[in-house]
Amino acid sequence: MNALLVALTLLLPQQATPASPPLALDKAAIVVQEQISDLALLQSLAPLKLTAPQIDKLLPSLKKARARAVELNRQDDEALTRISPEVTKARDQALKGEGVPETIEKTVSEVQRLAASRRLEATRTTIKDVLEPFRELLTDSQKSEIEKQSEKLFGGKRVPKEYAKDPGKAPKDVVQDLALSAFIERVLLFDRALTLLEKLKTAPKPE
Repeated sequence: MNALLVALTLLLPQQATPASPPLALDKAAIVVQEQISDLALLQSLAPLKLTAPQIDKLLPSLKKARARAVELNRQDDEALTRISPEVTKARDQALKGEGVPETIEKTVSEVQRLAASRRLEATRTTIKDVLEPFRELLTDSQKSEIEKQSEKLFGGKRVPKEYAKDPGKAPKDVVQDLALSAFIERVLLFDRALTLLEKLKTAPKPE
């Protein structure tokens, strides 16, 4: 895969290619894909057995995170729009057999680099914003469940680098926060997590 295609793949991970729409018209298949995604999230969410009041406390910070993601998408769209003339010119040249200019590869790679940098910074900020209210609303057993999930996912307890040689000496609260942060990033920040949490609030509980 050439550098330009790699950059485009990273920049547009969820956007369909022009050939894709006809293959994606089967609504039933789309529903199944969404349900499979939901199941993956529920494998992590359901075992916590969050109560309705807990979910209500968590939702504001997650809605704020979603708003931040919408803003990032807007910035990405603007960045792509700005390079549209250059991309169109390069495409026209390629169609004429003149080859793809190196300058467009550099341009697209730079747009991708800046987008990735924005998202990394936004993810760090969001995790920091969500961590405290999330930590405060959880019970000890719920925190233990998240730590167990973290150990299963990462193949062991996550600890700061300075404790890598002797994980047992890592402070419990620091280890716990690493597990909670990972849960926020890999579960709560997914767009469908908000919808699922709302459904879990009203779902019938087992007798």
